[in-house]
Amino acid sequence: MESTLSIAKEALHHYSIPCKSIDFIGQSANVIYKITDVGNNEYSLRLHTSKSETFERYWTEQDVLHSEMVWLHSLVLDTDLTLPSPVKNTQGDFITKVNNISCTLVRWVEGEQKSFITTLEDAQSIGEMIGKLHKHASRWKTPNSFERPVFDASRISQALEKLTEQSQAGLLDTDDTALLQNAGQQVMKMMNSIERTCSHWGMIHADLIPSNIVFHGKEARPIDFGACGFGFYLFDLGWTFSYIHPALRDPLLQSYSTYYALPDNYIELLEGWFIAGQLETMNFWLGLPDSREWLPDHIRKLASREITAYLQKDSFLFNGTPYWE
Repeated sequence: MESTLSIAKEALHHYSIPCKSIDFIGQSANVIYKITDVGNNEYSLRLHTSKSETFERYWTEQDVLHSEMVWLHSLVLDTDLTLPSPVKNTQGDFITKVNNISCTLVRWVEGEQKSFITTLEDAQSIGEMIGKLHKHASRWKTPNSFERPVFDASRISQALEKLTEQSQAGLLDTDDTALLQNAGQQVMKMMNSIERTCSHWGMIHADLIPSNIVFHGKEARPIDFGACGFGFYLFDLGWTFSYIHPALRDPLLQSYSTYYALPDNYIELLEGWFIAGQLETMNFWLGLPDSREWLPDHIRKLASREITAYLQKDSFLFNGTPYWE
């Protein structure tokens, strides 16, 4: 942590912020420091370096990071959502390089984090937030030289290859892996059958889970846009539902639909996107140093519940026992 602290301090020299304190928050896809200036304004300083062995360098490329800041800036200007507004350095750039590590600074978003979403009000506020994000994305014109990842079937295919390697090495149960493989093939077929029109496809947050949402009063506020990219809007909802109890998913969707319309067959599609979200994230999870301690059990529960239901065409979106219970 000491080496990243020195990088963080050096990065701050490139911003017009009289720093009062700097506090380490954590590291996953990025190293995060909370910055407080002498006026008690707070910021999040991100050092774009990951602890996952499989984290792709693509995510730290200049054009990719700059594009994230551009989209965030447009959301700040064009919506009433409370967001981590990006801050430019003294050179007028969104990105500051220190020792070959890219750093970005955004305003801190105040609010309470929750491990799981347990109330009707919180679920409804999340639905409203996601609906507003998708409404903006459906109307937003991508600027020239805009570069963000694409969440398509190829990322599911990558995850399935990694799962096979882990299974063959004896690190994952072969039967569980086979179920995930079958579900993955079905999900990719679904994804490839949907037309990429502006009503279905555009910029998405791609990681709207409880750790990336803070609550302030009745307002749900999205943070950490580091995974944002081009994808189907239902992918956002499917991945969010991995942390929303089945009993709260319908109220969330009702709130969402007041801001952005759902397709006619949204239940069937969302069950596919739920599986897609789990599989896509395996690309990151499988590279974490401690994944062997918890991922096999996670996969076992997922395979025996949602995956099995999906393959048997038994609807699970609004009922059943979620994998985490």
